[in-house]
Amino acid sequence: MAKGRFNPINTINKLIAHVHFLDPKDNTKQRVISSLILIPIALYAIFSSKNLFIFLSIAIAMIITAEWLDMIKKERDQNKWRAIGLFYILIPIFSVIKIRLHDPSILFWMFSIIWATDIFAFFAGKKLGGPKIAPSISPNKTWSGLAGGVAASIVIGLMSSMMFSGGIIFFVFVSIVLSLLEQLSDLLESKFKRIFGVKDSGNIIPGHGGVLDRMDGMMLVAPVVLLLITLIPSKFGI
Repeated sequence: MAKGRFNPINTINKLIAHVHFLDPKDNTKQRVISSLILIPIALYAIFSSKNLFIFLSIAIAMIITAEWLDMIKKERDQNKWRAIGLFYILIPIFSVIKIRLHDPSILFWMFSIIWATDIFAFFAGKKLGGPKIAPSISPNKTWSGLAGGVAASIVIGLMSSMMFSGGIIFFVFVSIVLSLLEQLSDLLESKFKRIFGVKDSGNIIPGHGGVLDRMDGMMLVAPVVLLLITLIPSKFGI
């Protein structure tokens, strides 16, 4: 490789090395690299290809279903957990497809809240630490992380108020609610994993675990966003 040539992996390594509060033994580098690969694919599907988005949504639903069935395989009441999984998986996937068909910009707004909440909650929790939200369910989730995620959602709310017709107050308030739902959704998946006695839903995504581990924040958020645009479409310019 020629001297001075840009290498994105080396750049990521240098950035991680300068974040001194991170444990060098954790999976932050893998999480960053995975996100740098997955987010552009998601953005392309959201804005440029309806067919690709629907294809990816169906593929994700199939992978998450396989992960769910693998997680519950040791449970006694298989029919109960299969029924729970049916609603837990299909309703969010149906919701994101419907939102994409309504308006890609709304879907981008929703994922921006999810991504911003995830990123800032992760780094705020690492940097500030403090009391845990639910240590018996998710020992790494802190109140400082929750606050960091909500703060990020406020910024998204302010920016999104310029994209839609609902106004600043509406979008800041809704963005905060969705940020809280995202973190509750994350805890819900963690609760399921505690029940099933597994650490991750799978191992397909480096640094994140399974696909469900990466999509867990969406599971409660997407149905609520679909409900919002159905009940008050004028706020979104529909």
